[in-house]
Amino acid sequence: MISNTVKNLLLLIIFLSAIFFQAITSCSITHKYEVQVVNKLPPRDNSLYLHCASGNNEVGRRTIYAGQKFGWKFCENFMSNTLFFCHLWWGSKNRAFNVFKSRHRNDCNKYVCIWSARSDGIYYQNGYDGKFVKKYDWK
Repeated sequence: MISNTVKNLLLLIIFLSAIFFQAITSCSITHKYEVQVVNKLPPRDNSLYLHCASGNNEVGRRTIYAGQKFGWKFCENFMSNTLFFCHLWWGSKNRAFNVFKSRHRNDCNKYVCIWSARSDGIYYQNGYDGKFVKKYDWK
């Protein structure tokens, strides 16, 4: 027969585990971020194909047209090593790059990281002044 002390200890462990799990999954320990990819390509040739993921999360493959955007929200992990990447294709051009890295999280504009695909390259909205800055050329 299990003593009351052992039962109480097991209940306490279960209770604390539930609280810890809730804290991790609800962003109460870390911040919630949003990544957006916006298609700012010319209307005549506007299909932008993309695939985004992290080591733990498959965000998916999408086609977005001129003026459309695709985005997702996530909690940064408590170890501060969250990394998401996207691969974009536009006609014969493409580019793969990191869209979120924990060590660069302060570059996001109020926890929203916005990337803009344009005909001359990939732009990022600077979190300091809100302006878009070219980060990558198409390959």
